[in-house]
Formats: sequence, C-alpha cells, structure tokens
Amino acid sequence: MQKGFDKGYTEGLAIGKMIGKLRGMIEVNHIFSVDYFRENGPKRVENYTSPDDFVKQLEEKSLAEFSTSQGVVEDVRGIMRKVPQPVVVVTTSKPDDPNYRRGITVASFTSVCLEPDPLVSFCVRVPSRASELLHSSGSMVLNMLSHEQVQQSVAFSTPNAEQFKDIPFFDDPVTGLPVLMGTVGAMHCEAFKVIELGDHELWITKVLKVEEGVGGERGIREEGHPLLYYERGYRSVGDQVFMKAFEDENKGESTLDTVKWMHRAHLRMAWNFIRELGPDAAEPKIKETLRNHFKKSPKKSQDYHETITSFYISLVSAAIKSFPATDQSDFFDLVEKFPQLLDTKTIENYYSVDKLYTDEARHVFIKPDIQPLPTRL
Repeated sequence: MQKGFDKGYTEGLAIGKMIGKLRGMIEVNHIFSVDYFRENGPKRVENYTSPDDFVKQLEEKSLAEFSTSQGVVEDVRGIMRKVPQPVVVVTTSKPDDPNYRRGITVASFTSVCLEPDPLVSFCVRVPSRASELLHSSGSMVLNMLSHEQVQQSVAFSTPNAEQFKDIPFFDDPVTGLPVLMGTVGAMHCEAFKVIELGDHELWITKVLKVEEGVGGERGIREEGHPLLYYERGYRSVGDQVFMKAFEDENKGESTLDTVKWMHRAHLRMAWNFIRELGPDAAEPKIKETLRNHFKKSPKKSQDYHETITSFYISLVSAAIKSFPATDQSDFFDLVEKFPQLLDTKTIENYYSVDKLYTDEARHVFIKPDIQPLPTRL
C-alpha cells in the first residue's frame, strides 16, 4: 500500500511541477488528485490519462496556444503604425576617440518618469554597431528632429561609414558628444538601465541636460515643429514630409542634398508613388522627379539613367506585390524583407555590364539580357 502511495505521490508531484512550469502560458482550472493519475485509480474517472501522457498534453497545449499568440504580432504592428511617434536621432562617440561618431534614427522614444530623476527611453536593434558603441560610451545625446530634417532621419537610418558628412552638428565642449543642429531640442543622457527584450534593447537613460532649439539653421517658426512618423492612408506623416521635400525640389524650393539623397531615398520615393498611383501611373511621375533631382547633382557620375530607373521601378513593384497587405504600409519593413532592393549591384543579375553601362541604355530603356524583369520577389 505504501509503495502504491509513494508512486502516486511521485507522479502527482511531477504533474504539479509541470503545471507550475507552464503556469502563465496556459490556464489550468482543474484540481487533480493523486488518485486521478494512479494506474489503479477510480474507474469512474472518464478518459483516464497517465501522468506521462498528461504532461505531454500540457506541453502541446502550451506550445499551440503560444504559437497562436503570434498572430497578435501583426495586429500590434498595424495598430502601432497609427500611433504618432517622434523621430529621434541618438548620437554618441567613442570615449577614447571623439572623432568616431555614430548615430541611429529611432521612433521608439518616450518619457519614463520625472521623479526622483528624469528618465527617458528608446529601443535599439541587436546586434548592431550602434548598440556596441552605446555600451562602450554609456553616454548619448537624444536629438529631437524638426519636421524639416527628413534628410537627417534618412542619413542616420542607414549604417554608412560617413553618417555625419554634410550634416550640421557640433561636439559638446564638456562631453565631446555630437549634437545635431536645427533640431527641436536635444537631451544629454547617460545610461541608467539596459534591458534586452527579443531582438531589441530597451535603453532607459537619465537626462542630465536639455537644450531647446539647438542651432536652428534658418531660425524660422516651422523648424519648431517635430518630425513625426505614423500611418495615414498611403503615407505616414514621415512619408508626407519626405515626399514634400521631393515635390518642393521640382518647384525649385527644396534644399535637398543630392549627394546624400541617393539610392535608398529614390526607392522610398518610388514606393510612395507606386502605392498611391499604381505602377503604370507612377512610372512617369517617378522618372520626372528623378530627372529634376539629378539635374542638381554636382557630380557628373550622378546622372539620370533610363534603364536603371525602369529596372528599380519594376523591382519595387514586384516587392510590393510579394509583400503581405498588412505590411505594405511600412517602407522599412519592405527593404528589410527584400534587401536586394538596397543593393545597387542587384541589377547586374539581370543585365550584363557591357549592355547596361552604354549610352543607349542611359537614354532609352533596353530589356535585360540575362533574365527577364521580375514580377514578384
């Protein structure tokens, strides 16, 4: 009898431990007795389940319910796109080499608390060079971009070696950290706590000093308006400002830097037009915008190319067709899913170099000689 009790007790304990392990992932409402799991338990219990089978069922149920919850991810992604977020560039530098500067554009900035110390937070994807440098430095400047600083947002959203080239900034005389000019304001911070969550790090930072309206470039009222990012029909506010910069350029009113606003910015412009007008109606609009854009380029090597332009319009259209409808509203998700869009050498998988880089291909569209233009990616 004691032997049977010991066995039942052991089995019940195993079940209890498993339920405890899974608690929080699934809901367990039934109270199980040792007799329920004992091999010679009451015959009145229907659908008798051995301890091993029961544990297996619990594990399978927990995994099934957990995987089902992944469907919520897309819902969260969609609803968060409707929430306006300020665009902030986090800048820092190496403690032993202030000339090594890095910046990263974030749209996850928020205030945490004011007492006992003011804390703000932002998120950084890991692994990344920005994360490594932030850990090394421990200090940073959070630059709140004005709505006229889309160029800075673009510059610091890509891991280029020369992010600060042609970007107005100054090094703080005390900390040596780079501070962007023309922003709504800047917060000088130090790391308070870093928490790794999924594929991101949550940086909670303590604010040491605030500068409002750091070095406004033209001193006009419009510079005091923040740059926001959120979904609004086919364009977020960030994209509306982004597209306005290109449209103003066509009117001769823009201050776009044609050296910096190259391939990635051209893709984003094409993406906006295709999403709004459709591929056929968007194509002449995209080409007209790029022709005007390249006319202002100080570099002769940066000239309009009909075949290359037509190819990447087709590539962006193919990417949009291949992307789930719930994700199409985010350009950054698109290029993350299809990195070949950002690769300026992708076109050489379709065209031979001898055929592509000719005067004829520059002025009129020629068909690819290696493989047909893609319709889906």
